[in-house]
Amino acid sequence: MDSNQISRRSFMGRAAGVTGGMLAGRAIRLEASAPGRVPARPAAPSDTVRFGIIGVGMRGSGLLRDAISLPGVECVAACELYTGRQELARQIVGKPIQVTGRYQDLLDNNEIDCIIAPMPDHWHQRIVVECCQAGKDVYVEKPMTHEVQQGFSMIEAAKKHNRIVQVGSQEPSSVIYHKARELLRQGVIGDVCLVESSLGRNSPCGAWNYTIPPDLSPKTLDWETWLGPAPKRPFSKVRFTRWRNFRDYGEGASGDLFIHSLTGIHYAMDVTAPPKRAATMGGLFRWKDGRDVPDVMTTVYEYDGFRVTLRVTLNTSDPEVYRFLGTRGIMEIHGIENPSGFTIWPENGKNHSPCTPAWPQPMLSNYAKNWHAEHDTPPGAAKPIEATGYYAPDNYDDTREHLWNFFQSVKTRRPSVEDAVFGNNAAIACHMANYSYFNNAIAVWNHEERKLTSA
Repeated sequence: MDSNQISRRSFMGRAAGVTGGMLAGRAIRLEASAPGRVPARPAAPSDTVRFGIIGVGMRGSGLLRDAISLPGVECVAACELYTGRQELARQIVGKPIQVTGRYQDLLDNNEIDCIIAPMPDHWHQRIVVECCQAGKDVYVEKPMTHEVQQGFSMIEAAKKHNRIVQVGSQEPSSVIYHKARELLRQGVIGDVCLVESSLGRNSPCGAWNYTIPPDLSPKTLDWETWLGPAPKRPFSKVRFTRWRNFRDYGEGASGDLFIHSLTGIHYAMDVTAPPKRAATMGGLFRWKDGRDVPDVMTTVYEYDGFRVTLRVTLNTSDPEVYRFLGTRGIMEIHGIENPSGFTIWPENGKNHSPCTPAWPQPMLSNYAKNWHAEHDTPPGAAKPIEATGYYAPDNYDDTREHLWNFFQSVKTRRPSVEDAVFGNNAAIACHMANYSYFNNAIAVWNHEERKLTSA
């Protein structure tokens, strides 16, 4: 069921519960900022951003396709350790490019302005720091870090070498989240006290059990280089193909899925620091295939002024929904991976009937009569209670929008929409969720010492 159907169903359910008036609705179509997918005139060489990509896997191949669809952007080199994906890079670009198994070759290439870095999480710190040292701006996939301490060296490297670092959680570039943030700042739903997000998947691919390429072997993959800073292990097709299932290389549900929720919430709510505390419950119930991360996870976060509850299951399909609950209504965002929109359900926070628990007659009847005379709307004078929906353009792609913002930052030197400081705060929240789960304790962020402790 698509998110528009869900929205309509929710709308009708709420309409049935309205008393004393009608529930109306209006839809507002938002506009994208990135150019559409139409043939564009080639940009002048002086106005072209040339990039290299390190890692052409599931996420990397998609980023490569999106990046080269943007005007004034050109891929000149790709680094990949598996020969099958080296060929894939050539196929996607469709013209001769430098293809190598040494990422250092891209850093040494003076034709390259910036790097897209969608490799496994355990490589993020090294690549970002070395890109900055080499004078290359870098787009690094989410979550920004594999360990809590890594983010601060990445922030320092970006600052020291005056480089653009953009983290690849696309919510800050989404027209949906941009509008949601604007309205939340205006107080359209009052004071937000609670934010909830939920997501469910029910397939092997959704649980990161990707099909293993039939030609994968030590002859076609540079396994030792791929391990990099991770613990040394014998060659493993499973660990390479399904690395998200292993803590040596990724963060499981928190780093792959919670990170989008956290990024969107931090952006929409103007959060500028990690949460104070986090408590996680979960377990490994279905995918007992050798992985060492849970397939069900729920985390409650404590932020200044509000609380957050995130829930993910890899065992049941469930639409992705975010709900900001305020004193004057609810903002419900649906369909984040390909944003379709959000709806605002207004509330006035007033009594709609007499509040007289356990009053005896005739005192109750007398009060109710006077209350209705004072508060009821005269017949025919009721105004609609309007729910407003905001929707992205048709075929909207927030990842493409995010890449466009990155390349514009590279060209203009304007600040990134999701810089290393922002990315680090969201990544720390991911680490807090895992810390709580694996230590069976409440995770506490110690700002002064920059570390996690138990409550």
